[in-house]
Amino acid sequence: EAPSTMTINYIGLVILIIGGLFLLMAIAQPKNFIVYKGLIARSEVCWGEGNGPKVMAAYSLMMVVFGLLLMFRVFGNQEE
Repeated sequence: EAPSTMTINYIGLVILIIGGLFLLMAIAQPKNFIVYKGLIARSEVCWGEGNGPKVMAAYSLMMVVFGLLLMFRVFGNQEE
């Protein structure tokens, strides 16, 4: 019998990459990037003035963790 090989869930990998990019945006805070402006404006309306980058960093960390768990098939569509 062949040894078990682990396959990667590519949807989880995509979520991980997007979360990583959001985390980089939260750290670098590019003021002239239109996507960043929209995300920060929405976060500041919901969570208060000045809290936009913190909320964006928290969202992105959750996306990274969720992407890792999904990528390594901790939950979701598991193979037998």
